[in-house]
Amino acid sequence: MTQQGYAQWLEAEGRRLDEIAARAETTPGDWQRPIPECPGWDLEGLIGHCAGVWTFVGSSIAAGGPVDRDSIIQPDCTLSQWHADALARLTAELAVRDPSDPYWSFNPRDQTIGFWQRRMANEAVMHRWDAESAFDGTPNPIEPAAAVDGIDEVFDFFLPVRQPSVFAGNGETIHLHATDADGEWVITRTSEGLEVAHAHRKSDVAARGPAQDLMLFVWGRIGPETLETFGNYELLEDWQREVRI
Repeated sequence: MTQQGYAQWLEAEGRRLDEIAARAETTPGDWQRPIPECPGWDLEGLIGHCAGVWTFVGSSIAAGGPVDRDSIIQPDCTLSQWHADALARLTAELAVRDPSDPYWSFNPRDQTIGFWQRRMANEAVMHRWDAESAFDGTPNPIEPAAAVDGIDEVFDFFLPVRQPSVFAGNGETIHLHATDADGEWVITRTSEGLEVAHAHRKSDVAARGPAQDLMLFVWGRIGPETLETFGNYELLEDWQREVRI
């Protein structure tokens, strides 16, 4: 995915989060709407989380290095205004930088601005879906290309860097196959954690479906019952139980 693609996702999905936050500010009870797929989280907590993330990353890029996380607090304004202002600053900071520019990140494998362009775009995509699910349970779809990239990010960063030993096993394999986009992954459970290849290969279990549904499954928002599956279904249940993004 290009810098322009990530910028477009961040802008479009972030704008929708702005709209949801502005609505919640004026509608009694909306802030307390639960996020169905994230137990214990409500809309106010979700928008506050996003505003804090936008603030931390935007401020850190402007400062040339990570700012103190304890300094990230809501300024003297409404939550919806904080979200809008923080998002605008973040998008402006990212827009003037090249993805190859060296910069600190959480990922030792990718110490560039490009990491943050991708991370912030996928953060906005997933949390827009979360926010919309708080209202009627039928969020607007995630476009297939964004969903494929969201899955790839899990395998590129979240699991190997943040949870390297998660989903360890004895060679069991899972094949994920997107039916509406160019996306296939073979997950192998090794004694030290998982290994992932972009491949079409016979596995212990195969799960097919739209890229969005595969992303929501990988990110722990929905269960495997929404997918077309063949083989050892228990491996998909293991994923749902053991992997947390």
